[in-house]
Amino acid sequence: MKLIERILEVARTYPERVVVAEKERDYTYHELLIAIKQISQELAKKAKNERPVFVFGKNDFLTLATMLAVNLTGRAYIPVDAHTPFERTEMILNAAKPSAVIVTAPVADKFDSLLQERIEFFEFDAALKEDEITELDTTQAVSGDETNYIIYTSGTTGVPKGVAVSHDNLLSFTNWMNTSFEHIEGNQILEQALYSFDLSIFSIYPSLTTGGSLVTLSREETINFKLLFERLNRSVINTWISTPSFVDICLLDPSFVAEKHPELTQFIFCGEELTHKTAQKLLAAFPEAAIYNTYGPTEATGAISSVRVTDELLAAYSRVPIGKAKSGVELRIVDDELIIVGDSVAKGYFENPVKTAEAFFELDGKRAYHTGDAGFIDEQGIFNYNGRIDFQVKFNGFRIELQDIESHLLSLPEVEKAVVLAKENDFHKVVALVAVLVVNEKTPDRAYTKNLKTELAPLIMDYMMPTKFVYLEDFPLNQNGKIDRKLLAAQVFGENN
Repeated sequence: MKLIERILEVARTYPERVVVAEKERDYTYHELLIAIKQISQELAKKAKNERPVFVFGKNDFLTLATMLAVNLTGRAYIPVDAHTPFERTEMILNAAKPSAVIVTAPVADKFDSLLQERIEFFEFDAALKEDEITELDTTQAVSGDETNYIIYTSGTTGVPKGVAVSHDNLLSFTNWMNTSFEHIEGNQILEQALYSFDLSIFSIYPSLTTGGSLVTLSREETINFKLLFERLNRSVINTWISTPSFVDICLLDPSFVAEKHPELTQFIFCGEELTHKTAQKLLAAFPEAAIYNTYGPTEATGAISSVRVTDELLAAYSRVPIGKAKSGVELRIVDDELIIVGDSVAKGYFENPVKTAEAFFELDGKRAYHTGDAGFIDEQGIFNYNGRIDFQVKFNGFRIELQDIESHLLSLPEVEKAVVLAKENDFHKVVALVAVLVVNEKTPDRAYTKNLKTELAPLIMDYMMPTKFVYLEDFPLNQNGKIDRKLLAAQVFGENN
């Protein structure tokens, strides 16, 4: 059965259940059916061809309904958050060449010309009759190896890469999530991640295929502590899904404990490394809850391994392991690199054969992916993550290509040379991005740095902005005449810590 068929079946079985709980109101599965029907009809009339559909919106009910409606018409959706910088949005739009653009929130003036030919879906007609809803046709819906969604990630040249995930990739992931973690009837799941960030699929599809409810957080709530804790303290959440960095913020509040949130049954983490320190704090705050660490890049459909975190596990490991692979997937260690093989490996980078050939390959007749992560397997058969072997890092839950930031810095007229370094703490967590620059100003000061940040801001996502700028007269070189990054890092962090 296709994923969309399962979702529609659940919606008809539990029409009055809450499917999405937003800050201001709740939406039911019945309303989800209505919205999908109306959006898919509009899309069928206005889409130019069968290419993917660009979905520009927020973490809300209408955006969710739109993504599902796009799949119902047989197309892949490309989720782009409404807070994405103009230049990045433009690059994704130009690379994707979508069949249609759907916006689910009012568009800022600066996006008017870019998203000129758009379908606006700001509300739906809740009075649609029952027989009209049951007529939803799934014969053209995405299935098999057809692309279900495309999420654009950071690229080394500054141009985002679109990871094309198939229906069957997502189906395998969803089945694993529904069978390998705690089963909770009427599960109320936190939806913290942006829809344009693949961590969101941890919540969306397991919830929709089992009759659960998504407790969505708005951008305003995630960046304002007061609003965040007000929302969390008045919401019932059974399954917590987020990056470790986000739960670190929540653990700062005395109210984030089991006594105040007795319904919180399990925590599932991905997106970055779960540190010992965070795991220990969480176990102390929620001693009865199940805590899971998972691992997997966007190119392998969310996550492909997991391990339950306990006091015993932390006592046995100095670094929280990434566990064992899900069914359908094999993790291998080749030259110290973690290689993912099997049914979770994505199709490749959308219409980018060069980058696809660099990262994806075939092994024993199956799709395989170079993670760029160092790792090893221990005597218990548990896989362990051991940092990056390339220039990608995880910072605040987002995977970032350091060379992406560098390329944008080098595009600024004032910058002659640029290297971005990731500073780690004692727990192997990236705590800062440091831009090391050679510039054409002899005495750069705070005002100079502020101006650089202003120029850089429209070119990158806000989570990619360097947290510190260091200016040097020149960079050290190695024997091959290349910038010696290790020596540079020792020089910078030794002098500027």
